[in-house]
Amino acid sequence: MRTARYDGLAEWYDAEQTRIAQRPDSPVAQFADLVGAGSGLFVEIGCGTGLTAQALAARGWTVAGLDLSGDQLGIAHGRCAAVVRGDAHELPFRTGSVAELGMAFVHTDVDAFDAVMREVGRVVAPAGRFTCVGAHPCFVGHHVDSPTKSDTHLGFAAGYREAVRVDASEQFGPGIRSRVGARHVPLGPFLTAIIDAGLVLDRVVEGGDGIVPWMLGVCAHRPG
Repeated sequence: MRTARYDGLAEWYDAEQTRIAQRPDSPVAQFADLVGAGSGLFVEIGCGTGLTAQALAARGWTVAGLDLSGDQLGIAHGRCAAVVRGDAHELPFRTGSVAELGMAFVHTDVDAFDAVMREVGRVVAPAGRFTCVGAHPCFVGHHVDSPTKSDTHLGFAAGYREAVRVDASEQFGPGIRSRVGARHVPLGPFLTAIIDAGLVLDRVVEGGDGIVPWMLGVCAHRPG
C-alpha cells in the first residue's frame, strides 16, 4: 500500500480545515454546491477528516468516505455514514457499481492521476456522475506565486509543463503542502485523464478570489 502522507497530521489538518470550512465560500462548500442536492449514496475519494462529507450530507447525500490515511479516517468516521481505508489507484468497488462519486483537492495528492481516473471510469455506473474540485493547475503550484497574494501581478517560474511531485517549495507557504508536498498535473493531462476514463465533460468551472482563479471544478458523467 502507498504511503499515507497525512498520517500523524490528522488533528492539525482537521483544525486548520475546520476553520476554513466555516466560511460560506469555502472550498468545501463550493464542492458541495457543484455536486448539488441529491439523495442516495455518494462515494468520496480522499475524504480526509470528513468535512466535505458533512457539507454533502447537508444537501441530502449519504456519504461513504475512502482515504488512505487511517488517522484521517479516525476522525472521518464520525462524519461519514461509512468509511473505507483504501487506495484511490485501486478502488475497492465493483465495476460499474457507483452512481455518484467525486473528490475534492485530491489530484495533487495522488501519485498518478491518470491511473486514479481509470479506476473512477471503471467503477462509475452507466449514467453515473463524477465531480472533481482541486487546485487550478495553471495558477497554483511550484511554478507560480500564490494567486491570493496579489491583485496586481503574478510571478511565474519554470516547471508548469512538468508533471512532477514537489516535496518542498517556497510557494507552498505554511499550510498542508509544506508538510506533504504536491504533485503537479498540467491542465491538458488533467482533462485528458478524465476523458480517457470514458467520461463526458458536462461543466468546467473556475473559482476563488485573487488576480486569477485558484480552483478548478469539473462535472462529468459516464454515458448510459
